[in-house]
Amino acid sequence: MDVDQAHSKFRAIRSELEAACQSAKTEQDTRLQLIDRFLAEVLGWPRNLMLTEKHEEHGYVDYLLKSRERNLFVVEAKRVGKVLIDTKNPKFSHYKVGSPALRSAQDGIKQAREYCPDHGVIYAALTTGAEWIGFTAIRTDGKPVSEGVAFVFPTLQSVEDEFATFFDLFSYYAHLHFVHRIRYQDAEGPKVLHSDPLYTVSHPTRIKMVPKSPMATDMDSIFREFFESMSGTNPEMLAKCFVESKESREADDTLYKLAAHLVNQIKPMESETGDELAKHLAEAVDSKRGEFVLIIGNKGAGKSTFVDRFFRLVLDNDIRKKCLLIRVDLANSTGDAATLVPWLVSEIQQKIESELFDNSIPTYDELQGIFWKEYDRWRKGEFKHLYESDRQKFKIDFGRYIANMVENDKQTYVERLLRDSIRSRGLLPCLIFDNADHFPQSYQEGVFQYAQSIFRKCLTFVICPITDRTIWQLSKAGPFQSYKTTQFYLPVPSTKAVLSKRIDFIKEKLGAPEQSRRKYFMRHGIKLDIKDIEKFALAIEHLFVDTEHLGRIVGWISNHDIRRGLEIAKQIMTSPHIKMEDLTNYYITGKKPHVRDRHIMKSLILGDYSGFVQDNSSYILNCWETPASMVPLPLGKLSILRLLADRDSNRTEPEGSYMTASEIADYLEPMGMPQAATMMQLGNLLRYRLAEPYDPTDDAIVSDGRFRITHCGRIHMEFCEDNQTYMEQMALATPVRDENYVTREQDRMFGTKLTSQLDWQKLVANFVKYSLGEDKMRITIPDRPEYRGQSELRERLKGKWKPQ
Repeated sequence: MDVDQAHSKFRAIRSELEAACQSAKTEQDTRLQLIDRFLAEVLGWPRNLMLTEKHEEHGYVDYLLKSRERNLFVVEAKRVGKVLIDTKNPKFSHYKVGSPALRSAQDGIKQAREYCPDHGVIYAALTTGAEWIGFTAIRTDGKPVSEGVAFVFPTLQSVEDEFATFFDLFSYYAHLHFVHRIRYQDAEGPKVLHSDPLYTVSHPTRIKMVPKSPMATDMDSIFREFFESMSGTNPEMLAKCFVESKESREADDTLYKLAAHLVNQIKPMESETGDELAKHLAEAVDSKRGEFVLIIGNKGAGKSTFVDRFFRLVLDNDIRKKCLLIRVDLANSTGDAATLVPWLVSEIQQKIESELFDNSIPTYDELQGIFWKEYDRWRKGEFKHLYESDRQKFKIDFGRYIANMVENDKQTYVERLLRDSIRSRGLLPCLIFDNADHFPQSYQEGVFQYAQSIFRKCLTFVICPITDRTIWQLSKAGPFQSYKTTQFYLPVPSTKAVLSKRIDFIKEKLGAPEQSRRKYFMRHGIKLDIKDIEKFALAIEHLFVDTEHLGRIVGWISNHDIRRGLEIAKQIMTSPHIKMEDLTNYYITGKKPHVRDRHIMKSLILGDYSGFVQDNSSYILNCWETPASMVPLPLGKLSILRLLADRDSNRTEPEGSYMTASEIADYLEPMGMPQAATMMQLGNLLRYRLAEPYDPTDDAIVSDGRFRITHCGRIHMEFCEDNQTYMEQMALATPVRDENYVTREQDRMFGTKLTSQLDWQKLVANFVKYSLGEDKMRITIPDRPEYRGQSELRERLKGKWKPQ
């Protein structure tokens, strides 16, 4: 619930709240008629996260408000009519907690304060439902609680007048997103606005698009078309270029045997005749167990490609013809759990009808066969006389009955279609529920539960590709504990292996007779000479297959997502920082070119530009930049990454890699890093995929959201600690506040003399020295074992980039 929705709700029920202020006699009345409604209906607290009358050492907590895993807020309730505020001022105001204006509230404030330490809660409220007081119950800045600021709303009208403030202090949304802390920080001291101008060594006006050579321009379209084809528009390429592994071959063999076994269960029905025997066999088939298979792998492991390839290339054609393949792509769904089942039913119905019937429409006779049991009952039972006297009307009435069922009971219709495909056509239904892991855990559980319901009712071969992270999330609770499945794990292939397979595919096409290969490439929209394609293949092979470490860099930056990795590879190949002439000369001379790592990194970091601009980069993050609105903390992002890396190194199970946003902020705050700064920097890491959430659908930082470091985060740490080219570009592009430092570096880097390698080394060394100096002024690392990683981070940077 956002502030506008909350305000609308408040205005809708305000008259009821005012009436309750007059009628409530006891504290229980007040809580039921006023405070409960405020918290749940106006402030958006889920009722299952509102614990009441929780007994503690100091008594019973009226309200302990929680997130999924953390205590967030304590509310002490008093009956309406009890005076809490001693001033007659009816407007919203700030007072000190110990102010004479709040003398009557002191007992209630003391009660709320006593409950907070046991629950680890910092903020509390005291309220009668008509009067609201918010305050900090536990302080860590050396001030007594009585000297802190209390936010006071004396009347419902004051709530209306300052509703945005009210919402920011007491709502569920505010406590998840730390908005309330900003309100307290603003109220308790002068807001520090960092209005110092920022300077960069390389002024943005210097950064231009780098012109490409004529050959590079000509080859650019080739690279773009081929990489787009590689990324998924060509099913033949995806299937044939799947990177096999020991695990995938074992999965192929086992799936083959399972499919063949299930198909063989249906075979006897094809040669038998007689209604009774057919019914007997149908019941026998339905009673046999199908197979429910999970294909497990990290995002980018090629799970969907593996399944497509299995049915396209691995499974014997005779068996494939006896399979009714139904692929449900959950990526096309709305993601709304409330409409999931109807969407699945409708999707499966459409796909079955398109596979089984001409023009996707079953004929009357086909429908009669599908609903033969009902038809037979009608003609022998309730509608026997109509059947004998007016067969045409009987058929029309039965048609209406089927139409009503198809429209209003689609689930039964789908089950009949599946059974009919087995009984009448000898087909094995193969249901694939793909891309469910794009959605929250509860949604995935719904998909799994529905798939199981189909599996239990019909002989089916059900396949669910799912990420390894999802499987260990769902295995701890929910339907995964209750049902038996067959599971296969697919390891993530390296970028080098992926590209090598695709190059081999291109070479295979190039080896075909010229006319057929020309037709193939033209059919896929690639209008170029065969020799140009050969140049392309050799260039890609040399740069990405023969250069081992580049494949690792691309793989880690993409977090082993194949499509994203191919996009990054395309950016490198089409960048003007790679000399196309050197690569294509390989085709003419046969001599392998030497492409310097520096040029490869510049193509990765800069793309088509002469300098780094964050807004132009989708894959590379400046880990040193601090927003102008924040206290300068140039090591903020690296401090978070180092913490998450340490957490991952010390885990004993996968879930142990994650830390909540609050845990991260609480760890860094004693170092001197404000929580607001931590949340902002963590948000940047999340947007550029250096960190990932526990729930893949989380795109915002909330207090109980859980996060861990990714491979992209680790490679960025490596860049900061050991990559000269990355650090050069960040030294040029990072805005800083010291104009003298910037002027000195500009004079040396952009003066009249030629810039030497030593100048570049000095640039990085001076930049790191400046950044460490800014960090030292504001950050103090506690002398405790759990902070050793933070000290080592700074020592490593200092040692690596010391002045030459």
